[in-house]
Amino acid sequence: MNFHTLSVYGRCSKTRFLSLILIGLISFSMIHQVQYSVAQDDQSISLVTDKNSYLPGDTVQLNGMVTGQQGPLVAIQIKDSAGNLILIRVVQADQNGNFSLKFKIPSTAVSGDFGITASARINGFVVTQTKEVRATVPEFGPDSTTVFGIAIFLIILFLAIFNLRQKTRSMLWK
Repeated sequence: MNFHTLSVYGRCSKTRFLSLILIGLISFSMIHQVQYSVAQDDQSISLVTDKNSYLPGDTVQLNGMVTGQQGPLVAIQIKDSAGNLILIRVVQADQNGNFSLKFKIPSTAVSGDFGITASARINGFVVTQTKEVRATVPEFGPDSTTVFGIAIFLIILFLAIFNLRQKTRSMLWK
């Protein structure tokens, strides 16, 4: 009987041991996730532009701030509305985490959203922030073409009348 009791005890202790290991691993994983989450909460990048909408050829003033580390390098990528990469720069943030970059919307830009992505390694974590700005190309539809045509016609008519008047006056004074 003692042998049977010992073997049951041995099986129970193995189950308890495995349960304790499993609980320990789950606890470690949860603690690690909490530490990872807390560490990431202290690290961020903010992006601000001087306007939300730009015309082709306009200069965009991008300002940003990195929290969680002094003076990190910030990688910045700008993509046009078709997803084409138009600019890659690495800028150095100052001791307060502030950085800035100026770039031009290409004169060949089509209307759409330009994506700005900033990434930095802060205390071993890669932190990324994105922002979109709108490029708006003025479009000349049929109405604007008509107005433009009428304006040109009126200018020509005015010049013709003015010229005719000048000729008439010079003839009268002779």
